[in-house]
Amino acid sequence: MACGTKHILGAALIAVCMAVQTGCAGPVTRWMVNLRTAQGDSALARPNLAEAEKEYRLALALDPRNAHAKAGLAKVLYLRARTEFGSSQLDAAAEDITQSLRYAPDDAAALALANEIEQAKIRREIVQTNYPLYGSITAALVPAFRQVAASSKEIQKQVKAFSNDFDAAHLTKAILQSYDLEDEVHRITLRLIAYRGYVTSGQAKGAAPAAANAPALLPIP
Repeated sequence: MACGTKHILGAALIAVCMAVQTGCAGPVTRWMVNLRTAQGDSALARPNLAEAEKEYRLALALDPRNAHAKAGLAKVLYLRARTEFGSSQLDAAAEDITQSLRYAPDDAAALALANEIEQAKIRREIVQTNYPLYGSITAALVPAFRQVAASSKEIQKQVKAFSNDFDAAHLTKAILQSYDLEDEVHRITLRLIAYRGYVTSGQAKGAAPAAANAPALLPIP
């Protein structure tokens, strides 16, 4: 924050204190609340959610019933919950959307997100009942995903090399690597189908996978 802005805010706070002592707090407090909400709106538009949240909370500390500050804070919490939900941070998302609905209980978007989060938490609980099995499947899939990414980059590298020296050998190598990549993706697809089957079947904890499907869950040699 610029020095000039700090001086202005400092002077404003002094004015608030003086106004309280002289019985004229109302207009000055409203001015401070409007300043905070305006700064919150500006931060939200950038967007800087942390800064916007701070400003709206400061406004509510001065005027707990301020509708503008409530709506702004609800929006901030909703946006943060949506981001957390998208990155699988279900508990953090649930906490933020609950707070958002305290400030805007009838907001349709927030209510819809809250329902999505709740359903995801229920599904997570079901999956975690079988966590030892599902965890091992996921652990086997992660390196396969990395291999696919590495193979894709290598194919792109060969195509780029052809653009540099126009040697068709690069394209031949890229084609062969593409065939290998296609096989790799097919194996991963079979694993994912099996994985989905276990998740949706509601198998009891500790149940062993069917022998016929077990090879598809093992790491690719």
